[in-house]
Amino acid sequence: MPHRIFAATLTYDEASRKYCDYRRLRIHSNLPVYLNHKRRGGAVGINNNDLALMIGLRSQGYIANGASIVEIGAQQLSGDILRSPESLVAIARAFEVEPRSFGSAKPALTGQSGEETLDPNAPFARDFWEWLGFSYAAIDIDGSPGSIPLDLNFDSTPPNMFGKFNVVTNCGTTEHIANQLNAFKVIHELCALGGVMIHNLPAQGMMNHGLINYNPKFFWMLARSNGYKWLHADLLMSTVPHPLPADVVGEMQKFSSEFTQRAEDYRLYSGGLLVALQKEVDIPYVPPIDVPTGAAVDNPELKKRYWTVFDESRFHRMIVENTSKQKRARSWARRLLSRIR
Repeated sequence: MPHRIFAATLTYDEASRKYCDYRRLRIHSNLPVYLNHKRRGGAVGINNNDLALMIGLRSQGYIANGASIVEIGAQQLSGDILRSPESLVAIARAFEVEPRSFGSAKPALTGQSGEETLDPNAPFARDFWEWLGFSYAAIDIDGSPGSIPLDLNFDSTPPNMFGKFNVVTNCGTTEHIANQLNAFKVIHELCALGGVMIHNLPAQGMMNHGLINYNPKFFWMLARSNGYKWLHADLLMSTVPHPLPADVVGEMQKFSSEFTQRAEDYRLYSGGLLVALQKEVDIPYVPPIDVPTGAAVDNPELKKRYWTVFDESRFHRMIVENTSKQKRARSWARRLLSRIR
């Protein structure tokens, strides 16, 4: 089945006081769905889901020639890509480059949560992105080749990297970070105005994989706080159940003598979220806050900190004005190009 893009324009509905007007677009791809969030050798794997999304974003004009990309966590090519030469042909066609091979993959191995594990010797993604014409950078602290050492729990975005990248990918990294506020603040600051942030992260199962799993509401609130435009959302679920990890069962058994017996009836399904968001307004990062749209607060410090939520009318006007400016700029550029030609 084709993958789908779910695009959300930030049209404001005064009656419901919510951002709405969701429209469906299609990514034409027959690439299979894979779950892969295992870290091996300090790197993260990108897979065919990511390639299908990139093809769709490219076809919709969100990724231009010569774009810059930064990986949050230096990535490697997952086995499903290396075993699927047709996926490389498809993305080569989308980015108008000559097809090439990145080597072969070992037979697929799955972890105890059912997802495919990443070969520690799989090729790094740097060559892949540069083949597609991107200028490349990566954020990591593990010494991956060419990576910029940045501790996402504590470190701030280097001043020379603010708004520098057209694409920011977070494919299985931030679930390993305790300081979620800082991690997503760095992603926001790295992304250029009009740029795209891609998140491929665990949603359920994989109980001993990272520190957290994500849900759609997190990204709904993240987008609301920062005026992001929704370009894509997908929930990728395994259909194969698996038992609880042995170390989880062992730890629970210490405090509940009958837990091992109960666990025999428990089954988990691994799942992940694949989300693409576009940065439409250039504002300092505002953390997501779990309150209803239209909520009010008396505390002036909270009003200031979460101004995009508690003063949504002002924020909406800014979004509308910015969108109008962008449309005028694009119209001017088209007229200028037509005169040159």
